[in-house]
Amino acid sequence: MLDPNRHADPERWGLVPDAHVRDFFPEEDPVLARAIAAASRGRWRPAADAMRDTRGDWDRRARVTLALAREGARTDEWLISWRDEQPDEDLAVLDAAAWVLVAKAILGESDEQDHVDGFHRVLRRAERAARHAAELAPQDPTPWWTLVQIACGLSFDQARFAEIWHGLRCRAPRHRAAHEDALEYWAGQSSDVMLDFAANAGPALVLRAAFLLEDDDPVIWRTDLVTDAVERLLAEDELSNDDRGHLVLALYDHNRFTEVIDQFRALGNRADGAPWSRFEDPKGTFLEYRVNACRKAKLKL
Repeated sequence: MLDPNRHADPERWGLVPDAHVRDFFPEEDPVLARAIAAASRGRWRPAADAMRDTRGDWDRRARVTLALAREGARTDEWLISWRDEQPDEDLAVLDAAAWVLVAKAILGESDEQDHVDGFHRVLRRAERAARHAAELAPQDPTPWWTLVQIACGLSFDQARFAEIWHGLRCRAPRHRAAHEDALEYWAGQSSDVMLDFAANAGPALVLRAAFLLEDDDPVIWRTDLVTDAVERLLAEDELSNDDRGHLVLALYDHNRFTEVIDQFRALGNRADGAPWSRFEDPKGTFLEYRVNACRKAKLKL
């Protein structure tokens, strides 16, 4: 019998070496990388240039906004300087997104009342900032995406959420990041409503919904809805890395380890997307699933 530890080497399966796997690729967007580096030193103009260049490319704008908002939540001297010297619509969009991240940092893992109160207080400030940004940039879906996130945190009723969702959909009906965050909102209503929303949005969202629900529903990956979504995604010619990451989890749960390895082969060294980014150690989780899939696939030979 084969020793599972000796014969689980990912390179034997045509996968990249562990050392080549990364969860951060700043070289792919050098403009953004320079903007983040400059912001960390208190300089705002590269961030303004990066934001301005994303106007009209709403999915890229979402990625750039989130990355710069993380820096703004960490240190805001550059945002203050930008506001003092040349406030514009891009600053307003970014400012609202940064307040959401500040709120999440306040809450952290604590459910103590003072943390919850602070979380809600900052989210209400974020809502005012997002509404202001929406006025300054009426064609931009990004402030509406921010409002979707705020709706999750403040548990807006469905009528209020519907107004936000309409505003988003009018501007970018296929906005991927907003659909993903909307799953979080509907999860707060009920898992059935969440799955209905995901099913209407497409198979990729179904797998993301399953990932969000798996702690409370360990058999979610085996449901007909999820199984059908897996087959539909496998039949597609092109998949995003995020979709492949969720396919890894679904196929792994179904003991389809050779197909898991196929997805890892397509992912190459990319541990930077979903679902890995939701784990405390993205690269480590990626590698753990990968080596276990190789080990279990080898044992089935």
